[in-house]
Amino acid sequence: MRILSLLLFIFSLNLAAQQDLSKEEVAQFQEKMTAKANELETLQANFIQTKSMEMIADETVSRGKLYYQNPEKLKWKYTEPQDYVIILIEGELHINDAGDKSVRNTASSKLFSKIAKLITGTINGKLLQDNENFDFSYIKENDNIIAVIIPKDEHLRQMFAEIHMQFNAENLVEKVSLMEESGDATVIEFSQIQWNKEIPSSVFQP
Repeated sequence: MRILSLLLFIFSLNLAAQQDLSKEEVAQFQEKMTAKANELETLQANFIQTKSMEMIADETVSRGKLYYQNPEKLKWKYTEPQDYVIILIEGELHINDAGDKSVRNTASSKLFSKIAKLITGTINGKLLQDNENFDFSYIKENDNIIAVIIPKDEHLRQMFAEIHMQFNAENLVEKVSLMEESGDATVIEFSQIQWNKEIPSSVFQP
């Protein structure tokens, strides 16, 4: 009984820490995010990506560096546990898997185009403006705001049942969680975020 009471107490604290935003708070947050997205020219950050699977106890942890340049230049560079680079530029997705290179035209596939838009949208914050393809709700947790995003597209929803974007007090994305219908989840945490610092053009060379 003592253990049950303790668990209920902890659960009630967690509920108290999370609150839905009012319509006025949502409008204010969206206005700030729109202004922030319009100011964004470049973004650099380190990231830790943790993949958990419903059927496997162990988690897979990857580390790397992210580079973004407005409007749609994105480099996702994994350095641990192995070298793997994804570059999205001018409608093409370039992949370098430890020297094995490939390229795909995102415009040739509607689904692939939506995935590319989803990836860049989570980085620059413009995903929150895409009411055509996603439903949104917002939660306040301490000083952070979490956007809960549900894809409307059936094929996209089969990949990601829910997307959570966590913003800090400066309205910067510091965590993205991708939840699959299977129960698998990928959590990406950003650190050492650099805003509007010049990025050499060579960084985005495939």
